[in-house]
Amino acid sequence: MEEFFNQLRERYLALSEEEKDVIRSLMGTEQGIVLSKILGPEIAGQINLRRPEQAVPQRRGLGTR
Repeated sequence: MEEFFNQLRERYLALSEEEKDVIRSLMGTEQGIVLSKILGPEIAGQINLRRPEQAVPQRRGLGTR
């Protein structure tokens, strides 16, 4: 199980800053809360969930109209 957590951590660290900001922008949202429940404290605690320096634009599609 520890190997699995290490792989997840390495994958997160391999993300670009922009991709990390997308994850960080979920902090405090419904999506972020659900993601934290899935990841658990072992992984969620290793992700720096500070607010991104720039606002991440929300992507919108036809389904949001």
